[in-house]
Amino acid sequence: AIYDARVPHLWENTLTGDEFSWRLPTLGLWFTSLLNRHQQYRNWLDRGRPKSFMLNGFFNPAGLLTSMKQEVCRKHKAERWSLNEMVYVGEVTQVERPEQLKSSPEEGIFIHGLMLEGASFERRQNCLVESEPKVLHSPLPVLHITAMSRAKAAQKKRSLGELYECPIYKYPDRTDKYLIAFADLPCGEKPKSHWTLRGVSLLALS
Repeated sequence: AIYDARVPHLWENTLTGDEFSWRLPTLGLWFTSLLNRHQQYRNWLDRGRPKSFMLNGFFNPAGLLTSMKQEVCRKHKAERWSLNEMVYVGEVTQVERPEQLKSSPEEGIFIHGLMLEGASFERRQNCLVESEPKVLHSPLPVLHITAMSRAKAAQKKRSLGELYECPIYKYPDRTDKYLIAFADLPCGEKPKSHWTLRGVSLLALS
């Protein structure tokens, strides 16, 4: 496998077939991902909580978001927010790279490294646009994702105009098994049905 630049099966799965690392098509990409994960954890240990998280640097990305939701819920303890009544709200920032961030958000977390499939995101217009010809994936600016009560989330979404509820997947396999969460992306000049038919999604690992 290594001779063919493929990831050895036992580096990805246990003997029973359970995944315990991450799937990438070549050994080079797998090792690069390993180094990026190590760097994220090393910086976290040395410098404290990062301003932005690389979502594909976690074996269980949904677990990171669940922890964030619990953190936000505790901040609103006086308002008696219930964890079961909270939903994720994702909003694209105007920041292209995590190094440009000055601080962490007051609530929620920043996420970087997501790739958009089926569309591109126009940062100046702050909305979805058609992909360039022959471009399968395009980078999304830093995403701010937080949690709110259902009522507050619905109120916020109404103020932002028409939004496409974009699924975030761990892998290009679009199954519930690899679904992490949803992010609300402004539709721009096209209706959300257009982006639904395009099959637009966000990928943590592409």
